[in-house]
Amino acid sequence: MTVSGRKNLVSLVWIAVGVMLIWRGLPYAGLIEDPEIVGLTGSNRWIALAIAVVVGIGKGMSALKKAGRRAVTYIESKGPDAPAWKLFSPFMIFLVLIMIGAGVAIRKAPYDDEIRAWIVGILYPAIGVALIIGGLLVRNAKPLDPKP
Repeated sequence: MTVSGRKNLVSLVWIAVGVMLIWRGLPYAGLIEDPEIVGLTGSNRWIALAIAVVVGIGKGMSALKKAGRRAVTYIESKGPDAPAWKLFSPFMIFLVLIMIGAGVAIRKAPYDDEIRAWIVGILYPAIGVALIIGGLLVRNAKPLDPKP
């Protein structure tokens, strides 16, 4: 697979995960009904959504922009003949596993349902928006400059 193809695949994965996280966060934000989830109500849902969008845009345009450049640097360093499992760096895979574990813990831990709704209703959509922005930026990202 070409380097450009690998960048597009990373972009697609980031965007797909971002959409999934937004979808998983909407019941907590109170924008989708789910009988098993206590979601936010009234103006709280719009406050949470506004916070999520602002935080997501900020994170996407800063942290995930740089993460995208790191991903492109890794992809280009491996070249077009790299095996498929070399799409993501070991650090990226480790980071994703930690984030999945943290996400499950945040959803399943025994604490107040309204606090959970605020945390997940903001956090998941915010990370989703950031991942979508980062995924779009990866497509045209340039690799990081070599360290001196």
